Amino acid sequence: MLCASSAWAHISAWFRDYDRVQSLAVILLYIQIACALIGSLGACYTGVLLINLAVALFALVAIESSSQSLGRTYAVLLASALALDIAWFILFSNI
Repeated sequence: MLCASSAWAHISAWFRDYDRVQSLAVILLYIQIACALIGSLGACYTGVLLINLAVALFALVAIESSSQSLGRTYAVLLASALALDIAWFILFSNI
């Protein structure tokens, strides 16, 4: 139990450091951009991957400029992309 509480304290301290969280977010965005670029080269071309690419690039701009309004816009775009993904899954799955 003591090990779990010290691990939780270490994780919560890591999340309080804004620079570490921001660098992790940028790394994850670069991974998202790479996946969108690789996926958009496939034979099953759809505009969804390019939309995800545009949203990820917008997020990088929002993070690097430290603009709250761009960050809020990115949050709306991310929620819209998630809703679009769920709608595509429901419409095109064989459920």
